[in-house]
Amino acid sequence: MEAEMMALAAMCASSLMGLVLQDLWGWGKKRFVSLLDRGARGEHAAVETELENLRQALLDARRTGDEAAVEAAFAAWAQRFESVLALHPELADRARTVVSETIERSPAPVAFANIVHYVNNVAVLRAMNDYWARCTAAHRMTAMFLSGLPGVGKRTTLRQWLKSHQDALPRDILHADLAPDERGRPADLAAVLERWLDELGVPRQDRPAALDRKAAEVRRLVRRRPTVLLLENVTRLGQVRPLLPDSPSCVLLMTGQQVPPALESLLDFEAVDVSPLEDDHALELLVKVSNSTEHPERLRPIVRQLGGLPLAVRLVAGRLKSPVPGTLEDITARLADRTSRQELLTVDDAPNLPSALEAGYTCLATDAARLYRHLGIMPRVDFQMDTVLALATDGEPSTARHALQELISSRLVEFEGVDTYRLHPLVHDHAVNVAEREIGEAERREVVARIVRHYLHAAESGEAALSSRWRYDPMNVYAEYTRSAAGRNAHAERELGRRRAGLLAAVRLAHDIGLDEEAWRLCQGLWTFYLRTAGHAEWIESHETGLAAARRGPDPMATARMRFQLGFAHLDRWNVEEGDSGRAREHLEAALDLVHPEAPDRSEGERRTESSALEALGLLELKLKRPEYALARLDQAVAALEGVEHPRGLALLAYHRAAAYTALRRHDDAERTLREARERFAALGEGKDIALNIGKSWLRYAEDRRVYGRLDEAVRAADSAVAELPKAESPYNLAVAHLLRGDLHRDLGDSRRAAEDWENARELFTVARSGRADEVRERLDGSAGDHA
Repeated sequence: MEAEMMALAAMCASSLMGLVLQDLWGWGKKRFVSLLDRGARGEHAAVETELENLRQALLDARRTGDEAAVEAAFAAWAQRFESVLALHPELADRARTVVSETIERSPAPVAFANIVHYVNNVAVLRAMNDYWARCTAAHRMTAMFLSGLPGVGKRTTLRQWLKSHQDALPRDILHADLAPDERGRPADLAAVLERWLDELGVPRQDRPAALDRKAAEVRRLVRRRPTVLLLENVTRLGQVRPLLPDSPSCVLLMTGQQVPPALESLLDFEAVDVSPLEDDHALELLVKVSNSTEHPERLRPIVRQLGGLPLAVRLVAGRLKSPVPGTLEDITARLADRTSRQELLTVDDAPNLPSALEAGYTCLATDAARLYRHLGIMPRVDFQMDTVLALATDGEPSTARHALQELISSRLVEFEGVDTYRLHPLVHDHAVNVAEREIGEAERREVVARIVRHYLHAAESGEAALSSRWRYDPMNVYAEYTRSAAGRNAHAERELGRRRAGLLAAVRLAHDIGLDEEAWRLCQGLWTFYLRTAGHAEWIESHETGLAAARRGPDPMATARMRFQLGFAHLDRWNVEEGDSGRAREHLEAALDLVHPEAPDRSEGERRTESSALEALGLLELKLKRPEYALARLDQAVAALEGVEHPRGLALLAYHRAAAYTALRRHDDAERTLREARERFAALGEGKDIALNIGKSWLRYAEDRRVYGRLDEAVRAADSAVAELPKAESPYNLAVAHLLRGDLHRDLGDSRRAAEDWENARELFTVARSGRADEVRERLDGSAGDHA
């Protein structure tokens, strides 16, 4: 069975089991019954009964703490889905849809909270409850900071508290891990805010460029939309300031080893200290997690060596599940040997963790130990089942799945949610050290290459599903990706979003190891994703790395494409404080130089790149309000495509040229080019993107007629936009059309029709979660007296 299907089967099992503990069970059960039912008489009812039995078994396992039963159920259902997909590969698209819908509706991974065993910390949870109740009664924001040693259970305590109050807390969750990356660089707050704006559904047209304005937009949204904000691994005041909400309906939860100095100067918060467990509670946790039949007193010597750190207790408990005789004695001796403990990994402020980690690692089976080492080579990011399969050296997916299951059972890997796994930062640090001491350079390079190529496949297949645009593809990989991408557009953006940290890290890995072609191809594969999600911080960072890699290589076209895409990223962000106009111009002009505009016999790729760079420079001049320079660049872009079959590009160029003509008051030319744009778009066929571009062309014509002073013609053009844009399923752009038509009716003195259009615009902007709804509300309030 191919690796992709194996990963999909695991995702199905993960989705199904995740639904058991959620209110979504009724909704999800119907979809899995439909997926598993092949239409034979009575099978529908039988499958439904199976699923209900599974749910009851998992609920019983959770109640009794039988984690072995949970693990066995997951393995059995993963195998069940593997069999179904092997017999009926045509079900793959339906399975992807079910998993995708489950991911979309499920809680954020950090709040998944499938915590079977949790002991003590009663005082901590009571303090959190009391403070939350006081803040709620006083109608002010609840803010708490959980501090304590690494491995003491801050994250688990936070998740346990969220789980226990899930019915009363806001359902929306924004999460950021502010720990430095594997290179020691601090978290990029602009990237955090861009991701939050995307998760909050803000239309990309409304997303501001500057950091402070991004922060202000997030605060505006959460004022109206109660939200839980989780900030993990906070160390400095500067990390917190831009991310703070100011709404009394929000709950802010922070974790860190200690409260940053002067945090109280920013907000009122409750400091909550999470202390190590007492020996009796640590022993209780060890017995529960290990499900050991040993007399508790035989386990007490182990507990005394673990310093009350739940992470260490869970790691040792995972190894005590081993059926190998002498396991208890071996672990006890290893933990008691101070000399061996000092020889092992040292973790600041957590001296009892190294021996627990080493005990866990040395007891692993061969395949699980190899996977653990390979995860140490990977950057510390959440990962998915297909990433594990990519790390498998024997090419057998079932081996990789069983290895992952052993790491989960041993508590070295944490299950975060639907097809999402992670290593605790301290566990990852240990895996890194193990990899450094046990893996040679040749194997390390091989593993890094597999990681990079895995993420490259994810990026390029996702790009093929998201866009039909031309790509520079000397390897001719996109033809196959495009054939297999049918129907995956709806899921591709979400899947890339789940992997975004790994994709960005893969660009760096490829650059560092000298896989220069893979580095710039990764960037090219992420273009549409970053464009759609307005992820400018990651877009620019990745492409700067991709550009550096391309410049080391022998292919000037690769460098030209990276220059163009990086220039467009700055153009799209347009942050004056960051000097984006100058940076965009620098990269776009450098791209032009590389494709040799004056040289004869150039390739089609060179001419397309020249046209794209000229088009972007024309848009830059329009933003700088220099329409005569913009028009010159756009005309050059059209000329560069002579002899190249690029109907969509020519349609877009006509659309852009019209804006320059309007600014220059050349209205007849604007009318002509917009007619050309509509005709060219219509000739492309049907679809939401085509309808969007046709509708926007009518809008641009309405704006031109308004500037020209021909309001009746402008209204008719706006009528055409309003008729076309519903086909695009874009509430934001339809709202813009209603807003413009309302303004035109007002200019013509028809206050009743103006108010009708504005009301439609307000409702549509609200649906699109756009702040422009307030802009329309002001128009409505100002016009109330006109038709009272």
